[in-house]
Amino acid sequence: MPVVSVKGTAMALAPVFHGGNEKTGSVVLLNRLRFIVDGKPLDVPIISGNQVRGRIRRLLTRDFLELAGFKMDLSQKKDQKLYHTLFAGGVLTEAEEESGTVDLTLKNKITEYVLPVRLLGCSYANQMIEGRLIVSHMLPVCRELRDYTGIDSETSFYQLVTHAFQTRRDELRLERPKDEQAVQMMIEYECFAPGTMFYHEFILETTSQSLELDLSTLYRAVQLWKSEPYIGGKSSVGFGKLKLEYGFPQGTSEKTYLEFIEKNKDKILEALNELRGAL
Repeated sequence: MPVVSVKGTAMALAPVFHGGNEKTGSVVLLNRLRFIVDGKPLDVPIISGNQVRGRIRRLLTRDFLELAGFKMDLSQKKDQKLYHTLFAGGVLTEAEEESGTVDLTLKNKITEYVLPVRLLGCSYANQMIEGRLIVSHMLPVCRELRDYTGIDSETSFYQLVTHAFQTRRDELRLERPKDEQAVQMMIEYECFAPGTMFYHEFILETTSQSLELDLSTLYRAVQLWKSEPYIGGKSSVGFGKLKLEYGFPQGTSEKTYLEFIEKNKDKILEALNELRGAL
């Protein structure tokens, strides 16, 4: 089985916020992962691989459906389930009728023709399609993680973290009792400072027959991300913009991906309609 590593870097062009589940007082902290550094545990802020995977899944799926000419009516329950399957990797509710059998014909058809699912996997109707792409965490380039990124740096991750503030006010200014203050709240949260460098890696596990197409699909996904280079939360208010650089094997392009969709539109639409029917 061919295994291809596509390594890259990302530079924050704006503050990057990817919050975890922890707070210090009223401050929302960045998502952290524990590393062993010089023999001691240390919690270092990162951008999770799941965040990156979700970003490229949404971009690639939207692109794939547009190129194939597939439409969804999100007022319909089946299409709502299909949307969650394709854009989020699975439906959050159980299938109405649980089946102990696997429709291998449909599963193989989805894997062969629905390229975002083939690359990133999904679950549907209590069944699972495993993706071919491993998405690593994005690690800040800092001295604490030099053994993990392979990049030497004298900068500590503490120097890469800053704070941002957001204030919410009572815009309606409704009349209130004299002893009651107007509603106002200030939110403080950690974020990576602009200029922070990240190390990242995609690992593609594929087959010899599928290598060219799978690489081309991943290349297209990265190009789409480069055209909308955001990660984390609050991108609508100026956060999360990145400068992305990845090193693909020489000769890799999106041509194979685009030609496959154009050549197989009927089979792609058939597979998508059958998947919708199975949900």
